[in-house]
Amino acid sequence: MGRPSNKEQRRQQITQGLMETMAHSGYDKSSIQAIAKSAGLTPGLIHYHFKTKQEILVELINNLNGKAQARFQARLDLASTATDRLNAYIDAALALGDGADETAVSAWVTISSEAIRQEEVREVYQGIVAANLTQLTTLLSDYKKEMTGKLDKAAIKALASMILASIEGCYQLATTAGELMPRDYAAKTLKALVHSYT
Repeated sequence: MGRPSNKEQRRQQITQGLMETMAHSGYDKSSIQAIAKSAGLTPGLIHYHFKTKQEILVELINNLNGKAQARFQARLDLASTATDRLNAYIDAALALGDGADETAVSAWVTISSEAIRQEEVREVYQGIVAANLTQLTTLLSDYKKEMTGKLDKAAIKALASMILASIEGCYQLATTAGELMPRDYAAKTLKALVHSYT
């Protein structure tokens, strides 16, 4: 009987290696050699599991989205009201503490800039943004019912877009000017802003 395959473990190591090198050096400087070094593997193993660096990047994008959704789900499991569920989404995206990953945030900022340059990356990135907007629209619609708010469909869509833009902006600032920003401002401030609409 043969050994069990470690293919998924290796692919995870490689995407983690790209995430770490990208967070510190950007995508262009994340060579296969740098990824291999960060992953503790040989460049040959990288090429065995992925044809191109872009293929690694696309898998990393999906992995980061999966981790973000898992962090949200863990908080969602504790939520009992629509307000709690909306807060859980914002906390999952922005709160520090368990599951927070500054390296992943830095990598996500780099991914957003690569979405400008690379069509395949843009398509995956836009798919994730669209899914998040749908998720937020649902959360806000439920929240509106619970709060008997006066938000119409257009206002809910605009608010969902603002929340997502705020999250992306917070990631940008955390990555590029984190030392200038208060340590744990983002989730609290965004929740206060969103709840002021009702």
